[in-house]
Amino acid sequence: MFLRRMLLILLAATLLALYVNAQWMTRTLRIDARTYGERAEAVDDRAEGGRSEARLLRDAQSLRLLCDIRPGYEWPFCDLQISLTAPDQGLDLSRFETLRLWLKASGPEERVQVRVFLRNYDPAYASSGHVADLKPHELVLEPAAEPQPVDIRLGQFAVASWWMQAHPLPLALSGPQLERISLLSFTTGGVVKPGLHEVELVAAEFRGPWVSTASFRLAIIAVWMVAIAGYLLWEWRKARRSLRKALRSKQDLHRLNQRLTARSSEYEAMAHQDALTGLANRRGLEHDLRLLQQSQEELLYPLSIVFMDIDHFKRVNDEQGHDVGDAVLQTMAAELRSHVQREDLLARWGGEEFVLMMPQTTAEEAMSVAERLQLCLSQARWPGALQVTASFGVAQCDCAASMETALRAADQAMYEAKQQGRDRVVRAA
Repeated sequence: MFLRRMLLILLAATLLALYVNAQWMTRTLRIDARTYGERAEAVDDRAEGGRSEARLLRDAQSLRLLCDIRPGYEWPFCDLQISLTAPDQGLDLSRFETLRLWLKASGPEERVQVRVFLRNYDPAYASSGHVADLKPHELVLEPAAEPQPVDIRLGQFAVASWWMQAHPLPLALSGPQLERISLLSFTTGGVVKPGLHEVELVAAEFRGPWVSTASFRLAIIAVWMVAIAGYLLWEWRKARRSLRKALRSKQDLHRLNQRLTARSSEYEAMAHQDALTGLANRRGLEHDLRLLQQSQEELLYPLSIVFMDIDHFKRVNDEQGHDVGDAVLQTMAAELRSHVQREDLLARWGGEEFVLMMPQTTAEEAMSVAERLQLCLSQARWPGALQVTASFGVAQCDCAASMETALRAADQAMYEAKQQGRDRVVRAA
């Protein structure tokens, strides 16, 4: 029931995240008379031998290009140019998706068009510093025919063919480039009639998400994959516990419990318990293991052994004192005790070393248990706000005759974990 509720919460969070990404996580670059008015200028065809005249009027509300088109040049024009940066720098507009325009235009034509240019700098073709060498990305629109404001996808801009003819480029540079846009311009149409033309720009906004839609959705998919994997792991562990419980129910565990209860007083007398941590000591572990071998040996193997050693424990004693060191040992024991199966054998082996023996558990399963314990230790609250980790060694024992060998192998694997950098789990070869 709990996991189902969590999945419903995750579903609701996913829908909310998609909505937030689409509606609120938007970056905006606004260009208007207040922000870029001083960088705007009017350009006409007189530099090309024409006779047209352009004037730029600035006020607090807009930038107005007044253009008197006169015959004399093959392609007469006037241009409202807004310098975004120095020509050899440019803005990276590839992070944006749309250009929103508040734009008006008038002229003697029946249908007045405006050409919008985004000019990109690249030293491969624009090292001269001339505006004419900046690659123009062009889009032609009719402002009067579009609802205001006009939303244009940046993918609609295409490199002007007339510029490509004058600037032959290799194939790798022939496509659109929006990474270093230094100039935004609004130009009269390609074929214009003589007379008075006017282009008024109220504002231009480049808009795009802070996180791209593709990346955001990929992150959501990753979260769902982790959630599904966690759910399947939980179900697997639940099934494993059920299987082990069924196996235990088929065996005569009642006899084992009686023997362990009858000898509890004997354990106390023989000091089988570690006084500091409350765990079994080495002698107690050997006693418990011997009882299991005598009563239910067929349920014991495969037996996995995990050696755990607190990293840099001597440093804790030296720097924090033995009282803090004792508290660390007690916290370690409490964390281990709270995260191991009841039927597993846990003991303090000596000093800062602990041993966990897991009947009916393969080394692969023991690795998973050790990695889970490693994670729990990293999240535990330690005395003195310390960050305490441990190194783990794992080995598998398949019969009583190989017990000593498995113990040495797990101990050696633990030392290998130390040598490899600590805070890790190493399985014996």
